[in-house]
Amino acid sequence: MRILVADDEPASAQALKELLEIIGHQVIGPAPDGAEAVRLAIRERPDLAILDIDMPHLSGLDAIDQITRVRPIPVIVLTAHSDMEFVDRAAELPVFNYLTKPAGVDRLVPAIRLASARFREWSALSGRVSELSQKMDERKTIERAKGILMQIRGINEGDAYRLIQRESQQRSRSMVDVARTIIATQGVFRRPAGTPVEPAA
Repeated sequence: MRILVADDEPASAQALKELLEIIGHQVIGPAPDGAEAVRLAIRERPDLAILDIDMPHLSGLDAIDQITRVRPIPVIVLTAHSDMEFVDRAAELPVFNYLTKPAGVDRLVPAIRLASARFREWSALSGRVSELSQKMDERKTIERAKGILMQIRGINEGDAYRLIQRESQQRSRSMVDVARTIIATQGVFRRPAGTPVEPAA
């Protein structure tokens, strides 16, 4: 695993780097501050990050916020602080484990495994939530298009739905794409004056 390390204490950073290499990981860094951690994360695309909290130029928590906005990865916070203020702030970010210094192999190995597992669970849940949100948005779009057709064509809800469905099949486009076209143009399906309303299929 390629792991980004960021710690402004050289001795602590070097010790962590050596521990990670001993257990078979490739280390990116160590970065001496949060700003460099963000640059390395964007350029090197690590699999996981272990960041100190209290660093110059940009704090570890601010760095985590920036890194995970660009590309979410499992993050472990490693710090000498046990103050609940730091813990609470870390809890607001996508942080998947929390270790106090010094962290030996006995705590580091399970922390990496747990952070990776929690990240996979979080990613799967985020994907499901995103998919559900997208489906709800698509349903609202179709409902809005149906309303427009009902008003323009003077047809009922079922006929409006079937009209969208038929256009979708004939044009080989999704129903939501057809619905977006109806919303964008509104008059695209307006019938000429005197044209009778098509009967329901």
